[in-house]
Amino acid sequence: MEQDNLLTDPILGLESPAGFERTDLPGLLAALGDDRALSLPNLQRHQEDAFHIFLCYLAAAVLCRQSAKDPVQDAAFWRKSVRELTHSEGVSDDSAWTLVVSDPSRPAFMQPPTPGSEGFAHFSLKAETPDALDLLPTAKNHDVKSSRSARSHLEDWVYALVSLQTMSGFFGSGNYGIARMNGGYGSRPVVALIPVGTWGRRWRSDVARLLEIREELLGGAWHYQPDGVVLTWVPSWDRKSSIAVSSLDPFFVEVCRAVRLMQDKERLVTWAATSKTPRIAAGDALGVLGDPWIPVKLEGKKGPQALTVGPAGLSAELLRNLLFFEDGGYRPAAMQRPPAGFTEGPVRFSVSVFVRGQGTTDGFQHREITIPPQARTLLFSSGPEREALAARSRRALEHAGLLEIRALKPAVLSFLQGAGGSQTLNWDQRQINTWWQKAARAFRASWSAELFPWLWRTAEETNDEEADRAWLLSLRESAQAALDTVVREYPRRQGRRFRSRAVAEDIFIGSLLKHFPQLKEASRGATSN
Repeated sequence: MEQDNLLTDPILGLESPAGFERTDLPGLLAALGDDRALSLPNLQRHQEDAFHIFLCYLAAAVLCRQSAKDPVQDAAFWRKSVRELTHSEGVSDDSAWTLVVSDPSRPAFMQPPTPGSEGFAHFSLKAETPDALDLLPTAKNHDVKSSRSARSHLEDWVYALVSLQTMSGFFGSGNYGIARMNGGYGSRPVVALIPVGTWGRRWRSDVARLLEIREELLGGAWHYQPDGVVLTWVPSWDRKSSIAVSSLDPFFVEVCRAVRLMQDKERLVTWAATSKTPRIAAGDALGVLGDPWIPVKLEGKKGPQALTVGPAGLSAELLRNLLFFEDGGYRPAAMQRPPAGFTEGPVRFSVSVFVRGQGTTDGFQHREITIPPQARTLLFSSGPEREALAARSRRALEHAGLLEIRALKPAVLSFLQGAGGSQTLNWDQRQINTWWQKAARAFRASWSAELFPWLWRTAEETNDEEADRAWLLSLRESAQAALDTVVREYPRRQGRRFRSRAVAEDIFIGSLLKHFPQLKEASRGATSN
């Protein structure tokens, strides 16, 4: 196929100060270095972190091989250096960077070769569009529509391949997931502090941080090799054996599936085969492989393990615990450390993940918290002020949970059953519980959005009572709004409306003041108005 070599052909689109342009992979790396890559407009949000990490690992591995430290290089440097890396791993041409290679015994981009004369004997059609290839379980994802278009640019296949090969978990027999994940049913979170600015600024910062931690990774328990395998799709794969972690470079770029892009008349399709073993033998590591974007959960029956985001997703509780490294014994990801140059302006705490179950993807989630300068100083310190801020955030979560159960829930359930004509409060009735869950979700979404802005506003507040009272007032407003929504939307007999609402309001206010007496004056003021 023509024009499908990432090292020489303008496949990748970027938005530069001069407008939209296409370039090859070396050109993109050069553009990131000199800040000409303002954005990659054809990259979907759920693909961004995977592609960013791919670019970081590749650049860092190349720089190490060239005994260089500066990621700001021209396209000629990157093209020459990537080729030298590829040649050192046993491929004398550009096949490993070419999307379609007809000979299955040769590597193609993110596509391991098949040895011997087997060819495609065990391969079958997997995907006819990039979206169908890209983390196949996301076909049911509410945030990502599958197979958006049968007409795709080569660029779309590049992003889909990187996403599939570096982010996938276990998906049925013979479809193993990546090594940088706690088990097949785990998830691969990406947690980092990100500078405000362009793609290039983040990329340069993260490449520099990779170089800083390289010696630490080489000296770790994984026995990484300074000249180990980087491009894991280059070695031949019989799908019965695995690559040992001890033969890898710390910056190895992972693949986990046997797939091949093939030309089918005027279009590209993907064929795939199952495997008897994972591509990388790292089952005992539980995902703890030194990846600098993955926090490690220290408390567990099996010992340290890579963070897995559970069904609750990126809750405010989890985000708070990751920020303060508490309540679960988290070791922060290396990319959570403030990098050099973060001396002025705000930074962003970013977390993204595909929340997964047994053979399913429950959705891509991304949360980003802006941390202003005054809060950043406390958050990244180690003194009593940070401890006080952590304690304040912990109380805020406790208060939210208590208010939900002790004040909002009795009020909502009382209204629902009173409006329905029942004299007995039945907490387990299906219809009642459905409406209650709706109210609870609305309440949690409201206060979760306010938690960190409130925390940063009170970062320099020394009076805990005043800070806590401000938070309780915010919680009361969120809970009242959730209750009001139920009162307004629940189908009821008009004659019972006012009585049921009055009873619910009395229960809400009474329970609120019982458990949070510091709100007494505020409630009196609200009542008098």
